[in-house]
Amino acid sequence: MVNMEKEKPSMLTGLRTLVLNASYMPASILPLESIPAEDAVTRVLNGGCHVVSEYDRQILTPNLKMNWPSVIARNQPDKNVNRSIKLEKETIFYRDHGVCAYCEKPLTLKQVTFDHVHPQSKGGRHSWDNVVASCTHCNCKKGNRLPYGEWKPKIRPYTPTYWQILSQRRKFPIIIPREEWREFLGEWEGGIVVSKSEMLT
Repeated sequence: MVNMEKEKPSMLTGLRTLVLNASYMPASILPLESIPAEDAVTRVLNGGCHVVSEYDRQILTPNLKMNWPSVIARNQPDKNVNRSIKLEKETIFYRDHGVCAYCEKPLTLKQVTFDHVHPQSKGGRHSWDNVVASCTHCNCKKGNRLPYGEWKPKIRPYTPTYWQILSQRRKFPIIIPREEWREFLGEWEGGIVVSKSEMLT
């Protein structure tokens, strides 16, 4: 193990590093796994990862002669890959195609609210098969009404698999800070946007 206490510069660079698994696929896309470049250096020096691509910026320390890593890959396969999907606003957004389940208005991630099809006040559970994406207007208007008439969701709630959510995620744009990250994302139906800044915000 390498002690990074003396190796790591005192100031954060703001640079991000894409993390790949041993097969050179992103370790995670939900969300896309990137870490601070400082943490990436630690992983490389500790032997857990190796550098695939680097920034054109040298680490300013007398103890290291390397550039900041832009992409790293794990040296060993992850035998404990967790492909379960958490019930979160982001995953509900992608499962429900980015629209309100009632008025079908397009939403942004920030606009998504949970609506419990069968209200919790009437025994409904907070579960995949009872939650849909909703706009604030419909959510407030529906209140604790039961799912009848206009309040029967046009999108059937269901428990998605990791691959179903990933397929839906690929239909929406993704922003990356570096052009060289593109080749590791595969086909992306929603388009890949390379930020003008090296910082991924």
